[in-house]
Amino acid sequence: MPPKDEFVVMFKAEAAEYITSLEKGLVELEKSPDNLELTKELNRVAHTLKGAARVFGFKEIQDITHRIETIFEKVCNKQLSFSSLMADRIFKALDAINTILKNIGTNVDNKIDVPAICQGLDECKTALSSENIKKADVPVSAAPEEEKAKGSSQTAGEEEYIRMPLSRVNKLLNLIGEMVINKMSTSAKIARTKKLSHMAKNIQIMLSDLSEELRKNQQPGESLPQLLSRCNSEAQKLNKISSELWEGFNAEVFQLNPVIDKLQSNMKELRMLPLSTIFEGLPRMVRDIAKERSKEVNFEISGADTQLDKKVLEGVKSSLVHILRNAVDHGLETPEKRKAAGKPEAGTIKLSAYHEAGNVVIKIEDDGCGIDIERIKNTALKKNLVTEEVLVKMTEKEIINMIFMNGFSTSPIITDISGRGIGLDIVRQDITRLKGKIIMDSKLGQGTSFVLMLPLTIAIIQVLLVKIQELLFALPVVSITESLIIDRDEVSTMEGRMAVSVRGNTLPLAWLSDALGLPHVSQEQEQKRKTKQKMFVIVVSSLDKQVGFIVDQIIGEEEVFIKGLGAHLGKVPNVSGATVLSTGGVVVILDVEDLLVNSRLGHPAAMVKRPTISVQKNMGKKILVCDDAFSTRELVKNIIESCGYVVETAVDGLDGWERLSRMKYDLVISDVEMPRMSGFELCEKIRQSTEHNDVPVVLVTALDREEHKKHGIDVGASAYIVKTSFDQSNLIDTIRRLIG
Repeated sequence: MPPKDEFVVMFKAEAAEYITSLEKGLVELEKSPDNLELTKELNRVAHTLKGAARVFGFKEIQDITHRIETIFEKVCNKQLSFSSLMADRIFKALDAINTILKNIGTNVDNKIDVPAICQGLDECKTALSSENIKKADVPVSAAPEEEKAKGSSQTAGEEEYIRMPLSRVNKLLNLIGEMVINKMSTSAKIARTKKLSHMAKNIQIMLSDLSEELRKNQQPGESLPQLLSRCNSEAQKLNKISSELWEGFNAEVFQLNPVIDKLQSNMKELRMLPLSTIFEGLPRMVRDIAKERSKEVNFEISGADTQLDKKVLEGVKSSLVHILRNAVDHGLETPEKRKAAGKPEAGTIKLSAYHEAGNVVIKIEDDGCGIDIERIKNTALKKNLVTEEVLVKMTEKEIINMIFMNGFSTSPIITDISGRGIGLDIVRQDITRLKGKIIMDSKLGQGTSFVLMLPLTIAIIQVLLVKIQELLFALPVVSITESLIIDRDEVSTMEGRMAVSVRGNTLPLAWLSDALGLPHVSQEQEQKRKTKQKMFVIVVSSLDKQVGFIVDQIIGEEEVFIKGLGAHLGKVPNVSGATVLSTGGVVVILDVEDLLVNSRLGHPAAMVKRPTISVQKNMGKKILVCDDAFSTRELVKNIIESCGYVVETAVDGLDGWERLSRMKYDLVISDVEMPRMSGFELCEKIRQSTEHNDVPVVLVTALDREEHKKHGIDVGASAYIVKTSFDQSNLIDTIRRLIG
């Protein structure tokens, strides 16, 4: 990469950090508009970003940030009072800069109306404060250059940072993994050497005894005692050499172990980043969604300095976004409803992080309406996610955890934020993929909490080694609740399946060999194995559902360096990876979620597999597209037809209604603002008809205000997609969820 390109990459990374700082500060400034120190800091950041953009010749970024800087300067000088209008305009400007940054070095057209962005910011600058403050009374802030110098000067003892490609760290981490394996192998050799020394000592004792016995009974002239004496002497030498060898090995490993452990720890720290890396962008998101939903939210963050492996950090970000969006959209009530319930008008969402037992715990809790169990049960039955027979046998916690099922949503309408039924299902899968677990709790009327338990790193994990049919397997300890030894007499049969009572609760059992689909050994060995009086049981859990897997033997725990199976193998059923033990043998690390599915005993949410919908399956399903704009009609038609659906179009709502009276359609997609009959009117007419009232209606419109979406719910729309957030995958995913 040429030097110039390297500097551009550095600029983009630094600019992204500046934008994150500005977004975080804007959220705080909107709550405390008189915070002069914060305003000065934001002014400094904007000035620094402007200067960097000027150096690299990115004039569009320079023009936008210059205007942002001017706004902050006027607020500092009390020529302006900071307002939500300013925050909205600056947020929009930062979004534009993000888009420009993303497209630097590509052939993608920005499609950003920079003059319009700048004009919006200029309007903020010319809007005088309602307080007629004389300029003479205004204290003058430090010049931008002085502020920059203050912010960039390094105090004594302040840490310095370097940037390096992640690939270098990964290579070093792989080498460390090999060293860990060698360390374990050396430890095993030491144990064998010690055993050799012990054996030599025993031989020496036996030869000594034999020599003594022969000496007592020897005949004159016999040479056997002398021979045995020499053997005894050699055995003593063997014992001495092996003892010295063992002591030498032991001393070397004793010195090497802490070095390797420290090196391993330091290497892991190189990949560690504070959670603030992903937390900083969340206040902006919560603020925007709350404003769109006309809700008031106090968003509190603690433990942002808690560190986590970069890989885990990247993997958990989308899960946090899903949970927080749900908390604002579904969890918190409107100010009116909260006031009627005796709550503060502003809801509270707390995001905290801390270390616990070698893991990182991230907790998200709100003081909203909580989860209505009856509503969950009705939704699950309505969407055929479970049967009534299964539902009756489920505990309250198991019912609540059904919100993690694929396709589950209690939202009355599908929108760009909610109702698609894929958010929490994805969260569960992502957390499981990271070798973590998710725990949810909710109380109706009081709020909901999600606890994410994540390993510090997914490169090195703690496993439990077990034996099945003389084969060795590893189970991640994070998924194991406990291990048990039970008597066969304690096992009962319920509905054709094994179970055992543990502390008053019924624990379903399954042979791990059956879940893995291992071929049976000889009939005699199989019978002997399955009729042992004592049974070893490993209890695993997922979404509060516990299952006991029966194994032949529990070997013990071990820290291992997990290795992937390689892209050429893809996803192997029941397997999440492999490792090399101290003996040099390769051991498979099992995937607990897969095992629960294959045992048919897991929580219903974990049992559901994502449906794969083929184009062939869509053949014959008819969709009507109503839009008065020719280009939009043809674009939507082309997108839908590419997935195998049959599509017809109508030029407005009335034309669509007339077509419905002549033809049966599986789904209707309609714009809202159309001549003769609007999309709202068309949807209402469809719902009032006896022939078409069950046809799903998707409204695709530029109307993005909350009252418009509420109107869509009132007239019976099945989904409401805003054109500003419209994308092909969103539309197709919505169609598939409504008609398959």
